[in-house]
Amino acid sequence: MDLSFLHSFESLFSTDDAVRYTIEHTEIPILFVSAYLVTVFYVPDFMPSKGFNLRRLWAFWNLLLSIFSILGALRTVPYLMTALYEKGFTYTTCADSTTWFLRHDEFNPVGFWVTLFIYSKIPELIDTVFLVLQRKPVIFLHWFHHVTVLLYCWHAFANWTASGLWFVAMNFSVHSIMYFYYFLSISGYKSWSKPLAPMITTIQLLQMIVGTLVTVNVMLVKSRGETCHVISSNWKLGLAMYVSYFCLFAILFYNLYLKPGGKHARNGKRGGAKEKKGEKSELCGVDLKKGDAAGFFHTSSEKEKLR
Repeated sequence: MDLSFLHSFESLFSTDDAVRYTIEHTEIPILFVSAYLVTVFYVPDFMPSKGFNLRRLWAFWNLLLSIFSILGALRTVPYLMTALYEKGFTYTTCADSTTWFLRHDEFNPVGFWVTLFIYSKIPELIDTVFLVLQRKPVIFLHWFHHVTVLLYCWHAFANWTASGLWFVAMNFSVHSIMYFYYFLSISGYKSWSKPLAPMITTIQLLQMIVGTLVTVNVMLVKSRGETCHVISSNWKLGLAMYVSYFCLFAILFYNLYLKPGGKHARNGKRGGAKEKKGEKSELCGVDLKKGDAAGFFHTSSEKEKLR
């Protein structure tokens, strides 16, 4: 794909100014996360019982995010793979970001796309707004992922995190497929989208494994007293984030594709499996079978009302 039309924007863009803005405005993600959580847990109480019909707009939104992610992946993945091949894994996780992927010159488009990626985590919250306005369930994994990614990305960018390009390139790649899958599903092309479903969850799990390996490598390099341009708080937050995502996506994969009666399980009738005696279907107060996002904040009696 010819991306030459973007070159003028990329070459004139100052990553230094963007990082400086991020550092000076750490209140922005907090404000958006606060408004987001209010939307998820309290706006539904004031919604019509059937919600609004936003299917076409919702489909277009997902197509737009898919195209954005494809463009981002085309700019960041080759750059990362070249550095990995020429300079090695540790370089791509620990080298000063200002000397490679965040350096500002006319031959480096990556800083522009990394900045767009960081700030895109705010409009991506609209994913959930579409669900809320249509009275669709918002599972724990969904809102937890959006909240933690926004907070972590802002923190990583503000601290010039050396390993950041790994997270950006992987996320762009996964989202380019994931949002296109959503577009197909919402548009009514389920026969085309259905085969993509297990693949998407699988590559999401692989993304969490690679993310964990990247943060563990940062930890090991720093533990040996070697230079690694990642502050301790960032790799610790990154490790906690990726491990928790892996666990939650693994549970999701099991419930959808492996558990008898799962939505996409090959064995057993769909939705027909009975819960075994003593088997718990909740994690952290969240009903894994019903996808009750509000269960994390509400009491049992309130949860019954919400259902």
